[in-house]
Amino acid sequence: MRILLTCLALAVVVSSCVTSVDPATEAQLLTVEDLTQTPGFAWFPIETAQYSPNPVHVDRVRAAMAATPSKKIYMFIRPTCSCRGTQRMFPQIVKTLSAAGIPAERIEMWSMRTTTDSQPYSSLFTVGQLPAFFVVNNGVVTASLGDDFNSQYNEKNADSLIANAVSL
Repeated sequence: MRILLTCLALAVVVSSCVTSVDPATEAQLLTVEDLTQTPGFAWFPIETAQYSPNPVHVDRVRAAMAATPSKKIYMFIRPTCSCRGTQRMFPQIVKTLSAAGIPAERIEMWSMRTTTDSQPYSSLFTVGQLPAFFVVNNGVVTASLGDDFNSQYNEKNADSLIANAVSL
C-alpha cells in the first residue's frame, strides 16, 4: 500500500510539472474555390467583384509573367483578419492576376493563423506580417510586398503595386 501511495504521489508531482504547449500549426494551401466557399473568407467574393483592375496594369502583369515563365507569386493571409490588407488588397491582387490570365500553378495562396505558423518556403523567405506577398524566380525572391507595400496601398492601386512587383 505504501508503495502504491508513493507511486501515486510521484505521478501527481510529475504531472504537475508538465506544461501544455500549443500544437504547431501549419499554413494551409488555398484554392480560389476555397476562397469562395469557406466561411472564413465570406468577404472574398464581394471584394473581388467590386474591384476593376486597370487594363494597363493587367497588361503589365501579363507581359512580365510571360517574359519569365519560372516566376511565381506566393501570398500569405489570415482568413479572419479584418485588416484592409487581407480583405481589400488581397482580393484585388487575385483579381488582377486572374484578369492577366496567370495560371493557378504560378500562384500560391496560403492561409496562416499567425506569422509563426510553419510554411513550406521558410528556407526561402520569412513571413513577418500578414498579409505578405512574395514574387520568386528560380528560387530567388525578386520582390517582397511588406510594410512598404501596405503603406503605398490606397484602396484602389493593388493592380499597379503587383504589376511593379512582378516587373522586377
